[in-house]
Amino acid sequence: MALLSALLAFTACLTVMGFIYWRTGHDEAGALRRHVTEEAAVLNDVYLSAGRPALRRAIGDTLGANDPEYFAATLDGQGRGRSGNVEALVDPSQPIAPGYRTGLVRVRSHRVPLDAGYLLRPLDNGDWLVSGRGYGARASLQRTLERSILIASILSVLLGLLCGILIARYVGRRVEAIAEVADRVTGGDLDQRVPIAGNGDAFDALGGRINHMLDRIGTLMGELRMVTDALAHDLRSPVGRLRARVDAALRAPREERETLLAGVIQEADSLMRILGTVLEIGRSEAMASRNQFAPLDAAGLVAELAEMYEPLAEDAGVSLRVEAGAPRLGLLGHRQLLAQALSNLVDNALAYGASGGEILLFARERHGRVEVGVADKGPGIPPEDRDEARRRFGRLDSSRSRAGAGLGLALAEAVAHLHEGALQLDDNCPGLRATLVLRPDATR
Repeated sequence: MALLSALLAFTACLTVMGFIYWRTGHDEAGALRRHVTEEAAVLNDVYLSAGRPALRRAIGDTLGANDPEYFAATLDGQGRGRSGNVEALVDPSQPIAPGYRTGLVRVRSHRVPLDAGYLLRPLDNGDWLVSGRGYGARASLQRTLERSILIASILSVLLGLLCGILIARYVGRRVEAIAEVADRVTGGDLDQRVPIAGNGDAFDALGGRINHMLDRIGTLMGELRMVTDALAHDLRSPVGRLRARVDAALRAPREERETLLAGVIQEADSLMRILGTVLEIGRSEAMASRNQFAPLDAAGLVAELAEMYEPLAEDAGVSLRVEAGAPRLGLLGHRQLLAQALSNLVDNALAYGASGGEILLFARERHGRVEVGVADKGPGIPPEDRDEARRRFGRLDSSRSRAGAGLGLALAEAVAHLHEGALQLDDNCPGLRATLVLRPDATR
């Protein structure tokens, strides 16, 4: 990371300084050309207005300023000097022609030819007027820029390394903290969490997601331990009854054996229902059923369940109503699991809320979500007991005298999570309103 930071800093510095170098040279060349053109125009005006004698005097006066970079003279047709401080144009291969050009010029005050920009204008009798300036100032500026680029490049590498080291150490500390938590969690300490600095950077966002994941894992592990204990506890009674019925059937006379075996089958069915519900919850939480999602009509699903449960409601003396907010509520989901979850809610309402005399099955769209659920007029669930009611094998009946395993709401909540939703338990004033709040499209 430090080397990468140094390389990026060096590249950025070199790019900026290269642009400055090119732009400065380009602007300096343009300024030199404008200056040479203006000086040559003055001498040409003198020649046009007063002739050669005035031109020679003007050249002498201009050279009298002792500017080491300036030169002016009259040349013959071969480029050799007749007057002024120019001996000759060094590059005889270029034909003499009017206009601005660059090249070497041999000036009397310089030992070596001068790299310059100059302007040629024709005179009478085949002679030429030359006026120009050397690149001395420009060359000095270029050398200064070159030295500056070298120094800036060295500084950029050093500062880039320093910044890279500081960034690498900061990133290393944050990553090391996350890795240390991961190692401790791997060792079995699920209470460890990634420290959050609180500055809202990407590491805090990553740490928050990891902590949320660890919270979810901790919850699932706790539920797994609880399910193991509860399953062993809740299966003890039906298994004991099953064994007692089998033993009684073995000892009973032949004419009583069929009755006793029917009880055995009933106890076995009860065990199969408990195990099947546990498997459905596990499958829902494992998100293993998403490939079976299909478009369905939530209002139609509620109406079908109401028609199926209507005879049971009449036997229990309960009025069963349906309330759908729209003729068709589109939903992409698992029809079988949703039907099972709603069936569990209706079963709970019939078992615990039938005293209210009314059960409502509803489907509606609200705030961009599809809500389906069951409401009754029974005693309801106190707010402080609702978390226990959601828990697997959670039983508000501490004596466990009522039939059931306490898995109905747990399955409904697992199905809601599968559809990226939630199970809400609210007061129905009186009674309980259990709502599955689902996303219309849970395939994302």
